[in-house]
Amino acid sequence: MELITKIGAFAGLAAFLGLAVLALLSFAQGRDIRRLREWAGSAPERDAERKESTSAAAAQRAEELRKLEEARDAEREAVGLREKRRDRREAGLPEMTRMERLRQRFRGTGDSLGEPRYLIALFAVMLIAGGGVAYAVLHGFGGDDGNGGKSGKNAATTLKPSEITVTVLNGTAVPGLAASYGNEVERSGYKLGEVTNSASSFVDSVVMFEQGSGREAHRVANELGISQVRLMTSDIAAVSGGAPVSVVVGEDNASSPG
Repeated sequence: MELITKIGAFAGLAAFLGLAVLALLSFAQGRDIRRLREWAGSAPERDAERKESTSAAAAQRAEELRKLEEARDAEREAVGLREKRRDRREAGLPEMTRMERLRQRFRGTGDSLGEPRYLIALFAVMLIAGGGVAYAVLHGFGGDDGNGGKSGKNAATTLKPSEITVTVLNGTAVPGLAASYGNEVERSGYKLGEVTNSASSFVDSVVMFEQGSGREAHRVANELGISQVRLMTSDIAAVSGGAPVSVVVGEDNASSPG
């Protein structure tokens, strides 16, 4: 019995030690399993980072290769240009052709124009030039239509009525209307041209003019009390006998003036 008791005591002690070792191993294994799970969970992020860094490195390498190839092309071009100029010197010709000199000059000018100060100066010059053109258009022209321009006004005022030929056309069915207005034109001092009928009828009276005679047409319209003045049409010009101003009497004035 004493032997059994001793063996049981040793067996119990061994079992206690075994349980302690088993618990220690279980704790360590659980910690490793948690670390493995954490590592597996963060694996996609690490893979994306690795891919991104790889793509960036590849792009950087491609850019370096492109710059290297451009540098090589530029070097080959420079070598070819030097050889070409050397051949021209040996042949007794200028190193650079006229086109090459012009290209080099304009290349330097283009680089200078890219600077902000040159861009600002160029914009100012264009603005001033545009303003000058607009002023010239608004104040220096317009003599052909008789409604503007100092030159047209001065040219018209220097003409005497006797120097202005006026055609009178009847645009109605009233007989003798053109002759009556022709007498009025002559009384105003103008040189009377053709007195006839128009090819078509007119509701409103109008004074028409050839290019450059707009001011004279306005003077005639004021004398006759006609409000409408416009550029002469082709059908009116065909029966005007070359007169620069034509009075077409319409239905609104289908009676003798005065």
